[in-house]
Amino acid sequence: MAEEVKQETTVETEPQPATEKPKKKKSDKKVEELTAQYAELEDRYQRVLAEYANYKRRTEQEKAQIGEFTTADLLKKLLPVVDNFDRAAAAEAGPAYKDGILMIVKQLSETLTKMGMTEIEAEGKPFDPEDHYAVQRVDAADGVEPDTVTQVLQKGYKLGDRLLRPSMVVVAE
Repeated sequence: MAEEVKQETTVETEPQPATEKPKKKKSDKKVEELTAQYAELEDRYQRVLAEYANYKRRTEQEKAQIGEFTTADLLKKLLPVVDNFDRAAAAEAGPAYKDGILMIVKQLSETLTKMGMTEIEAEGKPFDPEDHYAVQRVDAADGVEPDTVTQVLQKGYKLGDRLLRPSMVVVAE
């Protein structure tokens, strides 16, 4: 009979019904918010990368076009000089031939000056390593200061403030 009493006093617990949802923790909500925020930032980052790539491509295309337009403009301005050289090559050598060549050189010089190119003044000027390239040093003649350009072997040119080619010079010691 003692066994029967023990069996009767044990009560079985019934399982919880499945309709109740467990409550979300605050940390789960925070993780979801951060995940959504990360996804938004990742999307914005990808868009900025795409915009930058497009900008870079467009800029490179514009640079190439500007270079082509600049080259075309330069060539158009030089075509009359080329035409005159062709005429001079077809002419017979004589006293007028040299005058024609000198006129072409003057025309070319004027065209380049209009485009902003200037010749670097060198002879008789103090040596400037920014504008001059010394290829030889000679003893200073009477009345010539040391470090003065005594002879220009090849003219130098600038485009605005930009050095295109330094003058190749002989300098007095």
